[in-house]
Amino acid sequence: MNEVNRARWKLLGGIFLVIILIHIVAISCIVATHRTPEEEPAATQTQQTAAPAAQQQPAAPAVPERQPENKKKSGGFWSWLFGGGDKQQPESEPEEVRPPRVYRYKKPSENPLFGKPFNYALAKTGDFSEKEVPGSRGATSGIMVDLGTRTVLWEKNSSKQVPIASMVKMMTLLVAFEALEDNPSLSLESPVKISPEVLKVARTGIVWLDPRETLPLSDLMKAAAIKSANDAAVQIALFFGNGDQEAFITKMNAKALELGMTGTHFVSPCGLPDRKKGNSLSTARDMVLLGERLLEYPKYLEWSTTKLDYMRTGEKRTMLNATNRLINPHWPGVDGLKTGYTDDAGYCLTFSVLRDGRRIVGCVTGFPSARSGRDPFARKLIDWGYRRAAELEQKK
Repeated sequence: MNEVNRARWKLLGGIFLVIILIHIVAISCIVATHRTPEEEPAATQTQQTAAPAAQQQPAAPAVPERQPENKKKSGGFWSWLFGGGDKQQPESEPEEVRPPRVYRYKKPSENPLFGKPFNYALAKTGDFSEKEVPGSRGATSGIMVDLGTRTVLWEKNSSKQVPIASMVKMMTLLVAFEALEDNPSLSLESPVKISPEVLKVARTGIVWLDPRETLPLSDLMKAAAIKSANDAAVQIALFFGNGDQEAFITKMNAKALELGMTGTHFVSPCGLPDRKKGNSLSTARDMVLLGERLLEYPKYLEWSTTKLDYMRTGEKRTMLNATNRLINPHWPGVDGLKTGYTDDAGYCLTFSVLRDGRRIVGCVTGFPSARSGRDPFARKLIDWGYRRAAELEQKK
């Protein structure tokens, strides 16, 4: 029995040894098939070059040694077996660089402080003495700002909400210009069919628009800017509001909020009071904010400095007289912006002046007269403002 058992154990041991050898050979073969060129054993090359001289081929011309490529090494068999080999990381796409927007009518301000808050620290407040700047007591409110430095030079009740009459048209035209920029299919030469709704506008301060006519948009916009034509402003609102004047007024109020005109609310595109909603209201400060934005549109400045122009042709040719008397060679640099008058608002003015590279914008409201109140005060105020700005600059 002992002999038999020993024979059995020898047989089992032999079988076990054979199985181990088979596994070793199999693993070696798999490893060999997955070696990279860099992992080829040197012995293979030695064996190939160690063949008998009789079997060797004539020596081939010397070939320059191939430089190893700068490749990332593979992880080998185990990396292949367990999924840890080279993985190509997806290259992140470069961020798309958008070209600067091209405008047709807008010339963006180059002032680095454009749109920044105003600085009231050095402002002259309230009324002037009659010797210093006569006429300030006639103003309900007002403000004057050096836009280049954001310095408020003078202010009187500049945050008081007041009726602003036709100065509303500044926002009407700003919204119109922005709509033109956003819609390439429209231009200042776009034809506008006059709506019968314009006949509902009070027969004052108008250019007698006729529903039977079609006019270029530019005629309507310059009529609103130069002559302050109320029916032209209403037709502009109807055109850009797709026939809905209220939709356009909503855009005007949305733009006011966007610009930080917190004391402003519009009820019409022309400035006339609404029977149910009352007056469009704003503040002197807000009107300067609005004026600064309009300065980015050279076409508006062209209109606001025009003393006389025409619309229509032939027998229907209509004269457009400017309402801003400060546009005068005697007051150099004045280039806008808009006048206004209603019984509730009094005589108002938002003005802009450029002298020696310094831009000053201001607003005055509530004067009982234009000729003897608003206009002479504004002229004196502008001259004082430039002297004051120069003094502050010297003190720096």
